[in-house]
Amino acid sequence: MQLQEALDLYQGSPLQTDSLSEYQQWALPFFHNQQIIKNPNLSMTLQLELGEARSTYEQNFQRTPKASFQAYLVWNLVKALAQEWTFSTREIEGQWYLFKNLPLYFTIAVGGEARFKEVLINDAAHMDWATFTQTYRDTIDKPSIKVGDIPPLTWAISHFIGNLPKLNFTSFQIHQGILEAGRPSFYFGQRNQRHGKTIVPLSITFDHANADPYVLDQLIQTYQGLMAPTDQRS
Repeated sequence: MQLQEALDLYQGSPLQTDSLSEYQQWALPFFHNQQIIKNPNLSMTLQLELGEARSTYEQNFQRTPKASFQAYLVWNLVKALAQEWTFSTREIEGQWYLFKNLPLYFTIAVGGEARFKEVLINDAAHMDWATFTQTYRDTIDKPSIKVGDIPPLTWAISHFIGNLPKLNFTSFQIHQGILEAGRPSFYFGQRNQRHGKTIVPLSITFDHANADPYVLDQLIQTYQGLMAPTDQRS
């Protein structure tokens, strides 16, 4: 895939840096200056409490055909990423772009010689719940997408939201690709019970050029707000 094709398909346009804050204008080039910063990525693992999310899912979303709680968690995270615009910026060939419709990407363990297969879902942020949960399940079940089939540029700019449901990790750091575009990566871990609450580890790796702990906190607040009971939403 060529750059212009990606811009057309994923609704990308050059980021208007002149309208950004003084800090953002400084951070975008600084953290990608390899003479100063060797690795711009920061990683942390959050412990998310899922009680309200689970309650909202069971009351309003569980009865949809092909629904799953993991699909619900992913669907809302994609929507939160679209609302917090800085997480949809990418640097390609030295130019920053803002995308309005990035694809969702993750891998699925299938075992055997193949080990994994890739999943790519376009238009995820614009889908309603019924459309997303059907697309999510149908795409996972398709056998055609194998590791290495996704174009490198698509892989580098997509929203990466993985799931490791059998691993109750306390930290997890994803590898850094050569084509560093500034995309964040997320990995859910094993859900577990602590003091009567359902907790899931969520590993997040993000680029310090276009994100930081401050905007990450805003993202998490937006994410949890989307899954809160209706009477608690502002």
